[in-house]
Amino acid sequence: MNSNVYQQAPSTLENLRENIQKYLKYWYVFILTFILCLGVAFLYLQTLNPRYKVSSTLMVQDDRKGEGEVKESAFSDLNMFRNDRKADNEMEVLRSRDLIYKTLKALSLETSYFNKGTLKDVELYGKNLPVKVKLLGVNATGYLKAPEVSPYNDHQYMLTDKDQKWILPYDSVVQKPGYKIVVSKGPAIQNNSKPVLLKFKNLQRMAESYSLTGLVVLPIVKDANTITLSITDNIPQRGLDILTVLIRKYNEEDVIRKNLIAVNTIKFIDKRLDALSQDLTGVEHDVENFKQDNSVTDVNSDALMNVTKSGEYGQMLSNTNAQLGVLSSLEKYLQNNNLNMVPSALNINNATLTDLTAKYNATQQERAKMLRTSEEGNPLVQNLTAQLVSLKSNIQENVQNIKKALQIERNNQQAMSSRFNSKVRSVPAVERGLLERTREQSVKSGLYRYLLQKREETTLSLSATVPTSQIIDKPAYNSVPVAPKKQLIYLCASFAGLLIPGAVIYGRSILNNKVRDVKDIQLLTGVPVLGVLNHVDKNEVSVIDHNNRSTITELFRYIRSNLNFMNNGRPDQVMLITSCMKSEGKTFFSINLGLTLASVNKKVVLLEFDMREPQLLQKLHLDSKIGITDYLLNPKITIDDLLSNSRKYHDLIVVDCGPITTSPSELMMHPKIGKLVEELKSRFDYVIIDTAPVGQVADAFSLSAYTDLSIYLIRYNYTDKLQLNILKDILYYKKLTNPMVVFNDAKVENSNTYGYGGFGYGYGFEVSKN
Repeated sequence: MNSNVYQQAPSTLENLRENIQKYLKYWYVFILTFILCLGVAFLYLQTLNPRYKVSSTLMVQDDRKGEGEVKESAFSDLNMFRNDRKADNEMEVLRSRDLIYKTLKALSLETSYFNKGTLKDVELYGKNLPVKVKLLGVNATGYLKAPEVSPYNDHQYMLTDKDQKWILPYDSVVQKPGYKIVVSKGPAIQNNSKPVLLKFKNLQRMAESYSLTGLVVLPIVKDANTITLSITDNIPQRGLDILTVLIRKYNEEDVIRKNLIAVNTIKFIDKRLDALSQDLTGVEHDVENFKQDNSVTDVNSDALMNVTKSGEYGQMLSNTNAQLGVLSSLEKYLQNNNLNMVPSALNINNATLTDLTAKYNATQQERAKMLRTSEEGNPLVQNLTAQLVSLKSNIQENVQNIKKALQIERNNQQAMSSRFNSKVRSVPAVERGLLERTREQSVKSGLYRYLLQKREETTLSLSATVPTSQIIDKPAYNSVPVAPKKQLIYLCASFAGLLIPGAVIYGRSILNNKVRDVKDIQLLTGVPVLGVLNHVDKNEVSVIDHNNRSTITELFRYIRSNLNFMNNGRPDQVMLITSCMKSEGKTFFSINLGLTLASVNKKVVLLEFDMREPQLLQKLHLDSKIGITDYLLNPKITIDDLLSNSRKYHDLIVVDCGPITTSPSELMMHPKIGKLVEELKSRFDYVIIDTAPVGQVADAFSLSAYTDLSIYLIRYNYTDKLQLNILKDILYYKKLTNPMVVFNDAKVENSNTYGYGGFGYGYGFEVSKN
């Protein structure tokens, strides 16, 4: 037999068409689910409050040189305000919980206000608040409560907490279990008389939420100083207020930090000035004492003066020594006894000596003149000689006096010269000591003046402190809500409306391990399909009638035609009918196949070989007294006895199995079965054997040797796909002769797949109601 046509895999186009048609037959489910999902999406959107995106752009100025031009000259060298301000660092500052908490606290967002609605509560804020609540205290219990406030009159309001109500005056402190509040009139007190639902919020948790996800801080571009701040809020004005106050608080914190640096710097400078003042006083006293101890006013001028003085005294000492030398020569000259002329002491500035020397020389000249005319004994000469001796004595005495005076003067000059020479020699040491002291004095004096200047500059900078961030775009919100995204929700609902039923259908097909398609049989086993039978009423046993043109009748006629066509001309006289398990319709098929063959004037005998649960005669509402079991076990019963005991449906003879035995398997191997089949083959055109299911017992395999072909019944959505392995095993080991498959009980939804045996005639099914 050539069965390649049945084992050929379907094309991709055919698979696609079949898969699409598998879903399209449930088109009404898709439409209902689609409409239902859109309705659910619509109701869901009614329960949501639209959220708007509020954003602002902030530029963080570079503060490397301080606070701009105001502080650049004052602190360019001191660097007290020099900070490496990067956008990444400032983004973290803006996201800090402490800053966000201060912002939320400044806006009094610890209390939320709502008007109750049908599907959602409407939140109130700002100018729409009929009342304002100041939260003085709240505990964990208070956060779980939701009290209501209703205007009562111009001076009172009604507070409702669960089942309790109080009439209270405005602006009074109210202490209730879990919270302590003060209720005041709001700007919309005249426009809203509905009860206002209060909800208390934990600002710490709100700040944490904003810090983690609520507040989005991103740079415009990488490594830029321009950043954007954005939040989403269902009340745009509240979002604007939060960003505005956040930026203001950020700038205030920046200014406070800078002023704090300046104030601390001033305090530090004051301390340093006090310490430097004391140090400077000590250094100045040290310089003063050093100058006093070393008789120094100015080292350079004093050194010059000492050198000059030393030279002067040296020159004076030389002159004095020269005069002393002259006097010594003169003194030696005067020590002789002659009365010669006395040399003049030219460098001796002494009038007495000069007068005495001049008088002596004049007297000597007069005596010498007189001696040329007179003798030494002349009284006049003697008188002159006596005068010369007296004058010489006076000169000697004067020379001694002058010499003593010059010696004293020389000694003084030597002392002064030594003194000034010593000072000249001590100048480097004094200069070094004074330099060390004046250097320390100069450094501390310069630092003192520098700190005084910086203190004044820092004091002036306090009045000129400005924030280092600049608002480029003020906080603003988009008029189109960013959430919920209606188009996206409706789109998702549309997809859900299509995917849910598709997923259910697909899931059912995946989880359902029953055979639902004739092609599963062909692909999994390779066994040719003899035909497909549609669903009929389970109480209906015989569906074959000469005048019947129903679908099931035509399908049986088609199977009758296929018996010759698919068997390639080989014998098909003896047919074995079996299945994997019971209730797959083999008895129903056996009856109607026999009727179909008998309807064309063929002699057909139908044998009930299911000796465990026989149902053939029961379904035909026939009685039998003699059956196959009697024939096999009783030698007196002949084949004619079996046939004469049967009733005919046209040319269909039905033979019962007889009494049920305890060993049907052994009975199936009885040698008289072969004789029975051979005898029936000689008398009838077709012998149909209805056997027990092969998936439960092996009775059918014992009869396979007597058959020409085997018809294996598989029932739609009843036979498990795993049980097809039994059919594969039968085919592989050739346990049945020429096996073929009939797909039974196919439903109308599979009519597009099933034709007459898969050959494509496309005859539609008519399904009888169960």
